Amino acid sequence: MHNHAASKSVQQSRWLIGVAASGLLFASPDANAATIDERVGQPQGSAQTLPVADDDPGQDIVVTGIRSGIEQAVRIKRDADSIVDVISSEDIGRYPDVNVAESVQRISGVQINRTRGEGRSVNIRGLPDTFTLVALNGRSVPNALNDLFAGFSRSFDFSALPPEFVRTLEVYKSPTADLEDGGLSGTVNVRTPRALDIGRRVLTLSAQAEHESNSGKVSPRLSGLFADSFLDGRLGVTLGGSYTERRPQTHQVETGWNTVTEGQGVPLGGGADDLNGDGRIDPGRLVRIPGLIIHDMFTERNRRLSGIASVQFRPSDQLELYADAFYTRVKVEAVRQENWQNFAGSGGVIASKTQILDGVETATDFTVSNIDLRDGGRYQDRNGYIRSFVLGGKFESDGWTIVLDGSEQRSRQVRNTLNIADSITGTVRVVAQPGDSIPSITYLDGFDARKLDPNNFRLLSLNGELDRVTSDRLRDVKLDVRRDLGDRGVTSLRAGVKYSDRAVYADNKTLTIAAAGVSQLYGGLPAGPLAGSYSAAPFMIPIRPGSGSFLGSYDGDASFPQSWLGSDARGFVKNFSKEQLIAAGTYTNDATGILDVQEKTLALYGRADLAFGKLTGNIGLRAVRTSQTTSGVSPDLNGITVEVETGMTTRVPAAAPLVVKRSYWDFLPSVNLKFEATDKLQLRFSASRTITRPNLGDISPTTTANGNGLTVTRNNPYLDPFRANNVDATVEYYFGQDALVGASVFYKNLESLIRREISIQSLPVSYIRTTGTTTIQTDFTVSQLVNGSGVDLKGIELYFQQAFTWLPGPLDGLGVIANYTFIDNSDPNQLTAASKHNYNLIGYYEKGPVAARLSYSWRSKYLASAATAPVMGRINRAFGTLDASVSFRVTPQASIVLEAVNLLDRDEIVEYTTGLPANYLDSGRRLFGGVRMTF
Repeated sequence: MHNHAASKSVQQSRWLIGVAASGLLFASPDANAATIDERVGQPQGSAQTLPVADDDPGQDIVVTGIRSGIEQAVRIKRDADSIVDVISSEDIGRYPDVNVAESVQRISGVQINRTRGEGRSVNIRGLPDTFTLVALNGRSVPNALNDLFAGFSRSFDFSALPPEFVRTLEVYKSPTADLEDGGLSGTVNVRTPRALDIGRRVLTLSAQAEHESNSGKVSPRLSGLFADSFLDGRLGVTLGGSYTERRPQTHQVETGWNTVTEGQGVPLGGGADDLNGDGRIDPGRLVRIPGLIIHDMFTERNRRLSGIASVQFRPSDQLELYADAFYTRVKVEAVRQENWQNFAGSGGVIASKTQILDGVETATDFTVSNIDLRDGGRYQDRNGYIRSFVLGGKFESDGWTIVLDGSEQRSRQVRNTLNIADSITGTVRVVAQPGDSIPSITYLDGFDARKLDPNNFRLLSLNGELDRVTSDRLRDVKLDVRRDLGDRGVTSLRAGVKYSDRAVYADNKTLTIAAAGVSQLYGGLPAGPLAGSYSAAPFMIPIRPGSGSFLGSYDGDASFPQSWLGSDARGFVKNFSKEQLIAAGTYTNDATGILDVQEKTLALYGRADLAFGKLTGNIGLRAVRTSQTTSGVSPDLNGITVEVETGMTTRVPAAAPLVVKRSYWDFLPSVNLKFEATDKLQLRFSASRTITRPNLGDISPTTTANGNGLTVTRNNPYLDPFRANNVDATVEYYFGQDALVGASVFYKNLESLIRREISIQSLPVSYIRTTGTTTIQTDFTVSQLVNGSGVDLKGIELYFQQAFTWLPGPLDGLGVIANYTFIDNSDPNQLTAASKHNYNLIGYYEKGPVAARLSYSWRSKYLASAATAPVMGRINRAFGTLDASVSFRVTPQASIVLEAVNLLDRDEIVEYTTGLPANYLDSGRRLFGGVRMTF
């Protein structure tokens, strides 16, 4: 299989090289045209580093602020040797956004993904964020700082990087051979400031307060950056520090659906039910019913302390030695206060009305008795870090440039997610129609009042993660050699090698303490509402929004609770040591959920830079060998257990140990051509082959099951990488230092796509309750990752920007940036993240002491997750956000700054592919105010 893949890779490489050669043969070089001056890359980045705007303080004309950043970005884009878009800091230490990802989305063809209202990851040209390689100064960064709702991913979490540490952000849409592989859709390289590159002393200080509209909380943001050179410019030192705190509260409604037979009924194993309301029971009839509806408030206190340091030393004009360090530590204290309606655990069906959706009979008006309502408070405490050290040197002499460096990077996190599970039963009706944003829920027979009395709740258990450890370690060493040959023909040759070693690990430690054990720790709980039960009343607290009302920005007509009771697990747990908690319950580390993956890569490349008059470019080949070792166990799906009264804790026992070792080669040719038709108009063409390896978590042989959602999810250690052949072309017209109009067309042929193979399997499941254990055959939806067929992607980008300096004052401070991206793909039911329409509109004003910017980003709906019936996929509805910033310079050194994120308070809405409601998220509005000092 692997030999066939390698052969196909070589064939595709020959095709791309042929395209490149054709482009060279039919171009029209001009022997009298001046060649473009291409600067040698700085050692901190990848072998290809974009030219940086000159910070020479001796220049007569100095443009600062918003226009300075735009002019630098235009200059870098114009001089780049591949298709690149750039965002540059307005001044050193002053990045244009409070979050790095928020600014990236304003580049044409780029979209972002948010977690609780904050930009976390990046999509390029309609492909998933895992297809985007994100590098810090040319290197991938490990990240084990995931929360309860996100697994391991190769995608970088942009919230880990303070924007004050960013000098430029480069988005490579076409690769060169020396660019690190792994970015199938593109590469984002974040460059931090370095003293000798800046060439002058810089000291910036910033202090801001952030207000979150949903929580009503205010938190600080502090940062400082110092850079200077010593010893007559031979020693450069850069130091930066940042402390940020967020105290958001997100409001959410989550809706899940189960597909069960009338013979299974509700609760599962509790006897047959008339699920479709037709007055009879057909044991084999399959009906989709509401499985759960969760109203929750996620309240968070997120503290992050970060620092960067860089030392450059030039003992001679030929040699530079450097060391770079980055560190961030995160401490998160959060709690998810849940109002969890478990329809799958109800006592029986009272009434049901159905529709046929996606070929499946679906209950859209559903009334049940004795619903299992759980008002929990699962807290999530995380403490972790990322640290990165880079050491290297650069030697230049007689046209030779040699760069040798290596890095040691590590990330580790410890996480606790404990919850006091409680329960109350009652009668509930839910109505959820296609097109609804939120299901409407009504509590009947006095249940709305009973659920607000803590004495009506019985205790079930204390359960969740306890000291769960995740780690991500990355080491690499690389050598880059360049030989400059002249100004015409082959102007330079480059070659290099890079070796990297990455290891990812996550354990699966879980604690479960039954109600009797919790009572013993408490010192004796009062009796509960049911015979033999314990009361949860001592743990129950009222749950209300920090500010305003629950889902205050929702303007529909659905009915839902505005407040509820919840449990205070953290307040109880803090009274006991880890040893006491473990002694009172069951502490497990199930092998089927342990992640243990090691990946080693060896990359070799060669590149030639070309110049024939007005035609310049580069052609190269990168060869990379990937070796992966995954360790785990094969699952025993005949031994699944569900602990009903501990939060539906589902366990899959191990059958046998499993170790998979595999390796494969990829050959990645690339060609980039640039033709300067005039001094203002230039054309670009690029052809390349790129890859993205599967998520490290996806190639682990782990298997998880959900006894509430009736799903089994299996990963696959035999997954192949995603491979794509790409063609890009651009037209760029530069009619000013900060003025540009252009268009780009792109085509990507993805040869393969990792897909989820869906099947329905009847499995024996043991449901464990305090009253005993019941084993029944249960239909589970089994989802297995497999290597599937590919997809074609094509699109166009249009972009324009200009400063209106020709207008009469004071209007001559106005400027605009606008872009639009159209994306189309051949399999819209499988390819996620591909919004067909995307646009950004940015207006800015800068005149005298005043600078202001207003930006709106919008994307149309897109597939968030693919599925095959009876499982439903998810679609994110169209979403737009308006951000703003205003600064006023009160002295040459000090400015007052005001900023806003999601100014219009827009909510994110997810629906299933049938149109049924899936998720509604209100993350609120964020406002910032403070002062920035520059010396």
